[in-house]
Amino acid sequence: MTETVRTGSRRNGLGWKLPVALLLVLALLVTGGRWLHHRLTHVHVIDARIQADLIVVASRLPGWISDLPVGEGDRVSAGQGLVELDATATRLAEQVLEARERTLAAERGQLQAELALLEARDTARLARERQRLTIAQAELEQRDQDLRKARSDYERVRGLADDAMVSAQELDDARFRLDSARIALERSAAERDEAELAIAEVEAEQLNRQVLEARLGALEARLGELRAERRRAALDVDDRHIRSPIDGVVTRTFVNPGEYVQPGQNLLMVHAPGEVWVEANIKETQLAPVRVGQSVDIRVDAYRGERLTGHVERVGTAATSEFALLPSPNPSGNFTKTTQRVPVRIALDQPDARLRPGMMVEVSIDVRD
Repeated sequence: MTETVRTGSRRNGLGWKLPVALLLVLALLVTGGRWLHHRLTHVHVIDARIQADLIVVASRLPGWISDLPVGEGDRVSAGQGLVELDATATRLAEQVLEARERTLAAERGQLQAELALLEARDTARLARERQRLTIAQAELEQRDQDLRKARSDYERVRGLADDAMVSAQELDDARFRLDSARIALERSAAERDEAELAIAEVEAEQLNRQVLEARLGALEARLGELRAERRRAALDVDDRHIRSPIDGVVTRTFVNPGEYVQPGQNLLMVHAPGEVWVEANIKETQLAPVRVGQSVDIRVDAYRGERLTGHVERVGTAATSEFALLPSPNPSGNFTKTTQRVPVRIALDQPDARLRPGMMVEVSIDVRD
């Protein structure tokens, strides 16, 4: 009786264990089949990372940091001040240059006034002397006609005197008129020459204007140099207000207020949180089916329960080993073949502000298309 009960119990136990075992085997087969199908139709990478354009902000000038209004994790907008360098000495130099420029501008105004005065005076004198020359020339022509008439009268009276038809007094009067006409002509010629010399003198004095114009040109050149120096000083003052180049987040700061920085020294780092992507280094043996535009399933280690999607944006043109700081040549001839990896850039379909550069992600690239 006891043996019969035991036999029935074993049969009942086998009755429910067998279906369970069959279900487990079926589940394993289905799961394994799905896993195998996924492996055959997807390229899976477990060591991909979130990447972003990390912009390192540096200083163009040396100086003491007077203010650092932002810290790591702060959001900043393009043009917002990040670091302030002490600009006291540069502002003083700019004020000195501004004062020198005002002095030279005043000197330039004085020279321009002198030039205007000389030009007006020379123009008036030249017009007056030319008018005087015109009058002297007309007077000279008139005296020349008077001389010709006096000479003609003298010759006629002398002929009559030779025939005793006129008195000696009339001959003397004719000679006197001839001599007076000759003297008047010489005086008019002298006045004409004097007017010409005066014109030449005025024209010579115009060279003084050329000297002033040369001085004015040199002054303009000095003013140009001062303006350039002022612009450079203003640029130096502006460069001491170091601003954000983008709308983004301060990733890291490398300095503190009160430190002295050198030109080109890294001050802080910023990046745009909405412009991140995934970089997956894929083995060269798995790269053949990967194409631009293929869909990608993304799982971020920090957010295991969430699934993101993306697509292949770019396939690298060189293996990562080509960018190593220390290349590994093989001069000895001993060779160990190592599978190389090629970087593939994956764009996110919906950017997530929670993603941080450097985060680890797993990606599965659907290569069926």
